[in-house]
Amino acid sequence: MKQPRSPLKQTIDEQRVRMWYSWLRWCSGEPTAYALERRLLPEGFAHTVDGALSHRNRMLHYRDGKHVPRPNLVERAEILYPGGRALLEHPYWEILDPNQDVSACADAWLMRLAPDVQRIIFRPRRSAIEVRARRNTLTTAPLQPLEKLGTFDALAATALLMREALRADDARNARYCAMSFWRLLLVISSLHPFCNLLPAIAELADKALLHQVVYRDEQVSIGSIAILNYEAILNRYCPSESEDSASKLKFASWVNARLSLIRGEKHIDLLLAFHLPVVATPALQANPQRHAHFLHMQRARETAFNYCSSGLWQHQSFKDYKSGDAPPILSST
Repeated sequence: MKQPRSPLKQTIDEQRVRMWYSWLRWCSGEPTAYALERRLLPEGFAHTVDGALSHRNRMLHYRDGKHVPRPNLVERAEILYPGGRALLEHPYWEILDPNQDVSACADAWLMRLAPDVQRIIFRPRRSAIEVRARRNTLTTAPLQPLEKLGTFDALAATALLMREALRADDARNARYCAMSFWRLLLVISSLHPFCNLLPAIAELADKALLHQVVYRDEQVSIGSIAILNYEAILNRYCPSESEDSASKLKFASWVNARLSLIRGEKHIDLLLAFHLPVVATPALQANPQRHAHFLHMQRARETAFNYCSSGLWQHQSFKDYKSGDAPPILSST
């Protein structure tokens, strides 16, 4: 008997189907699920006795992630709009599944990712005797090169490195991985056709993986914030990715420009505003001195977020703005 899916596995399947559907909609240019279904499944339409055209509304189920498409439909869609299957069957979804053994599957997952990701993760072979490329685990060295790629494959690799760090109880490296994952999410947020799926993708990643990252009694919590608000700030300083910037060189320059803002390399206000969202654990709350410092930093981040999300940055310096009574708009809970 087939085992029922866990609630988390159901959510993972829902999100990967929604991403598959969004890819098909974007590639086909069809404005509705009805139009896309007529393109993919024309034989599913039939005239009723009174002449009306009826169909099964299957694409609506895929739009909402309610059903995983059958292999024959995936194959048909892949012929018309290549790339959808890779998203539906991406190792990222397996990496998020806690029932998958990370130590047993890690290398196989990585080998399914893009060559530019593999070049970062795997060490080159030093002699013809070595059959397999090797890699160093539990190191932060690959994180910045992965960020610069700004791709979904890079996000998957970063999630895998995070799982390995958590499995080894390496809280420090897990936190660094979470920071890179957060930056990549913000970069990917503008990519077509996934921008509208970003809140759900962030919530799933938080529920499946990121909430486990606790460092110095601060727990990562990106599922509790309005992530599209961060995207709005980025678009004030750096235009969103557009279809006419499809060349690899232009895309790389755009990713670097976004990362420079997210890392706060230009302004302290941006550094604070784009800080990895965290909440205080009970252990941190029980330490009055450390908790007071945590709350002070949270207020500073909220103030920076408020400043960057308004038009004040064009007329008033952040140093002057900090002395004012700016109501925080980013909850720390």
